[in-house]
Amino acid sequence: MKKIFLFLIVSIFVVNAKAQVLIGGVTEPEWASILELRSDTLGFLPPRVNLLGPGRAAPLNRHLAGNVVYNKTATDSLRVGLYFNDGTRWVPLFTSKTIQEYWFYMPSIPIQVANIDLVAGKTVDLYYEYKKQLNTAGGLVKASAGAPTQVLKKVPEALDFWYYVTGYDDSVFDAITITNDGKMNYKIKPTAVPTDSTYLNIVFVEKQ
Repeated sequence: MKKIFLFLIVSIFVVNAKAQVLIGGVTEPEWASILELRSDTLGFLPPRVNLLGPGRAAPLNRHLAGNVVYNKTATDSLRVGLYFNDGTRWVPLFTSKTIQEYWFYMPSIPIQVANIDLVAGKTVDLYYEYKKQLNTAGGLVKASAGAPTQVLKKVPEALDFWYYVTGYDDSVFDAITITNDGKMNYKIKPTAVPTDSTYLNIVFVEKQ
């Protein structure tokens, strides 16, 4: 027992001193790698988890840049496949650069243009309005036969989107700004005369 104990102590010391590990072989690992896996018949299996959203660390306890996992379950904001963490969110490891981002126009909502403070303007929570329409039964007007009462099974978090105004009536709207979590502030020009053709186009782009 003493000899075995001493052998283990020496082995651990050597591995720590070289700061390199090889699994699947008996020769030294490649000099530029801290960990090398060798096999002609087996693959590398990363942790398989059910991620909840790009901006949410769960089921891990925190965001950690460099972490790699395999997401097992597709959601409205995540695909099945490998993801790495950039320190603030999960980013998919795609093999093709032709994959496009998910984007959509915001559902139609009324935008107030009268009785607005010309200095402070008006703030509307775009994310809240989107979520209210697309993930509650009360927001639906009509649906096809057998369609779920919720348009989305899972709604991405507010910080999972980029928010854009792609066009607006510049004779009416002014000084439009949008926060990272989807709160849009706008002002109405003092000389504005809103009409039935007054418009403001808003686009959501899901971060990938």
